[in-house]
Amino acid sequence: MSRPPYHRYRAARATSLAVVAAAVLVGCASALRSIAPANLTPITAATVADWTAPFQPAVPLQFDLRWRFENREGSAAGRAVARYAPPDTLRFDYRGPFGRSGSVLVVGNQAVWSEPEGDLDNLIPVAPVLWAALGIVTAPEEEADLLGSETTDRRAWRYAHGDHAVDYIQVLQGKARLLAELRELDKILGVVDVELSDSAPTTPVSAVMRFPSQRSKFSLTVRQVDSVAPFPSETWQHP
Repeated sequence: MSRPPYHRYRAARATSLAVVAAAVLVGCASALRSIAPANLTPITAATVADWTAPFQPAVPLQFDLRWRFENREGSAAGRAVARYAPPDTLRFDYRGPFGRSGSVLVVGNQAVWSEPEGDLDNLIPVAPVLWAALGIVTAPEEEADLLGSETTDRRAWRYAHGDHAVDYIQVLQGKARLLAELRELDKILGVVDVELSDSAPTTPVSAVMRFPSQRSKFSLTVRQVDSVAPFPSETWQHP
């Protein structure tokens, strides 16, 4: 399929996907234990491509979701739909209490637009975490340093670029899981623990995202994942 029209915004300034959670409630600060594995060594781009390929769907997908957001001030819940166009375009539409709703369009690790608009510069950049919550692993930047390790129990790999690092862990033994964490200057911006399906081990069943600076938790339950025909171009346009 042809790339969605918003690919030209890839060079737009990086903004945050925490708008999905922050649109509902805002929290405080908290400590969170890092998932970052030790003893990683340099690996090749070919190895990363091989490990990530199962988590990079080649066809358009639609996710039917339920979400729940919690912090010290309370909680809220609702439904959401995520529409994915390969290789790296996502529209996330959510509906919450009292008729509140919103949308965000993501290309790669950047938010192109969100509705309602907010002060995105002040929000935490957590795009890789949201992608991973849907069982999708984004490709590394061309300049990123690639590190990894593999055992019988798990695969672990890291994209490190400038002050940022993204870690992934695929659990291979027992219950299938995918973990991801985004850090800046060793400060955790967001982390996610994804339960994967037993019958389709790269399909998410549920995910829990945590944002320590907000002391907040954003959970997704995946009700259904469908492969669909290419989405019409208006799908990616600002409402």
